[in-house]
Amino acid sequence: MQSNNDASNAGESPARSRPKRVIARRLAVSFALVSAVTVAMCGMLIATIGEVAGLVANMQVQEAAIRESLVLATAVREQYIHQAHWIIEQDADHLEHYGGWVERVRDGAETLTPLVPDAERWRVAQVLSDSKALDEIFTDMLVPAITRGDQESVVRHHRQANALSRRATKQADLIARAVEQEMAMDHTSATRAARMGLLTGATCVLLVLGLSVVFTTRLRRAVLEPLQVLSDAARRFGSGDFTSRVGPVGEGELRAVATAFDRMAEELQAREARLIQTERMAAIGQLAAGVAHEVNNPIQVIRGYLKTMGPDTPPEVLSEELKILDEEASACQRIAEDLVAFARASELRRDHIDMERLLCESIRRFGETSEGSKQPIHLDARPGHALADGGRLRQVIRNLLVNAAYFSTSDQPIEVTGRPWGTGGYEIAVSDQGPGIDLEDRNRIFEPFFT
Repeated sequence: MQSNNDASNAGESPARSRPKRVIARRLAVSFALVSAVTVAMCGMLIATIGEVAGLVANMQVQEAAIRESLVLATAVREQYIHQAHWIIEQDADHLEHYGGWVERVRDGAETLTPLVPDAERWRVAQVLSDSKALDEIFTDMLVPAITRGDQESVVRHHRQANALSRRATKQADLIARAVEQEMAMDHTSATRAARMGLLTGATCVLLVLGLSVVFTTRLRRAVLEPLQVLSDAARRFGSGDFTSRVGPVGEGELRAVATAFDRMAEELQAREARLIQTERMAAIGQLAAGVAHEVNNPIQVIRGYLKTMGPDTPPEVLSEELKILDEEASACQRIAEDLVAFARASELRRDHIDMERLLCESIRRFGETSEGSKQPIHLDARPGHALADGGRLRQVIRNLLVNAAYFSTSDQPIEVTGRPWGTGGYEIAVSDQGPGIDLEDRNRIFEPFFT
């Protein structure tokens, strides 16, 4: 039967040592979800930044295309203007400048071609073609006609050149306008992407804050509140209250801790009960020894006086000794009453006591006992009175004398002194040559019946 219980306990121990990881799983899910939202937000922001950066790069290319298209339009105009100046002035310097502008048109077309969209490249080719045609008309037709003085041919070919110049300039302007439109669209897209990125970032931030608040609230209920209950329970256990129980608090790991707290409280309560029982038995034994010691003192006095009493004892002496026997018997009765009233506060019967007489009587009675009959006692008592319980004082003095006699030899007298102290007080000192009271017992000398 015992082996079955052991096997059952052994089977329960692993399950008890491995509680469900509810809080750990909840923490992992919470942090994972917040991290996922944060990573998604960062990814979207990076994508938005990349999109805006791409649009800005396109806008830079488009800006360069607009600038080059304007340069191309200017070069075509300058080509035609230099033709017109030469026709009017027929200056050779204009021919040199004219050739430079023709080269600029060709170079500008080559530079502009990769910058413009595919749909607009035909316009660049058209401008270059018109520039070449304009140059051919000027070189092959206008110059020879002017040299010949053929005014009619000059007018006709000049009109053709003017038309080509206008068309080429218009195409260059249309290229710039088309690129400007695309640039405006990209600017709008970049603005929209930036706004969308800001909106997405703000939404994700609010989402992270919302999730944090929700998870914090849930974790507060799942962790902090059970921890507060456990803390209160630990405080109660620390103060010695093992009767209360934590109960099923929290989930998973914390519930396992709460269960362990309850088991610990049960074990501590059981141990406290066993300890109290042990201390009670020890106290009963100690109390019995103390009571025996206290009762033995007046019994010794009674026996001592009974030994001295006989038929030949004078009546006055016999009356005095019977009075002493009655007082010692009353002391035994009072010890019994004190034992019954041990659990409640003892009552003192105070009276104005002649302390010198009390010391003399206490020493005389102690001298009638077996311990005191062989022990010399020197008394040095000064007259004085005190408000006290005479019976209790005799008991205290008797205990002090018994202890002093126990640790003294017959050649070591016990010194007893008494003198008034303060206002209405009296100081009594019992001195012997013994080793003194042990340090560990000094705090217990005023416990009832401690010996």
